[in-house]
Amino acid sequence: MATNAPVPRRWNVELDGIRWLPRMIDKARMRSRGQLGSYLLGHSPVDHGLLTRAGVSTERFAEMVGAAVDDDAVLAALRSNDGWDEARVRRWSERFMTTYRRYIPLWDLDEGYLRPNPLQAFGLAVFRPIEGATMALVRRARRAP
Repeated sequence: MATNAPVPRRWNVELDGIRWLPRMIDKARMRSRGQLGSYLLGHSPVDHGLLTRAGVSTERFAEMVGAAVDDDAVLAALRSNDGWDEARVRRWSERFMTTYRRYIPLWDLDEGYLRPNPLQAFGLAVFRPIEGATMALVRRARRAP
């Protein structure tokens, strides 16, 4: 990510024990401010996994976030939704580290939580200039649920 671009909360931040939800809330807020940059909202397999278990579309989630005064209000709105499945959401969250273990180091490197070794630094330097364009293609190719 660009150094001056906003960064959503880290993958391991939880809201009432649910991983990734605070990150998605941040990404929805970033999108509403026109600051999403190369991040994806609803297009990534991780977002899709949580939204599916929460029983909401990307657009409905973004509406909930826009109407909520804080994170707790977003969670309350999700829980009041007919498609919400607390047990599925919690199982998904509990399995998060196992399911996404290959991606976690990449997220942490990209967002500066880990210091890259020289080979990783080279890879990031090569990838970052094309990251935004690549994510734009992903958004167009795969409409968010």
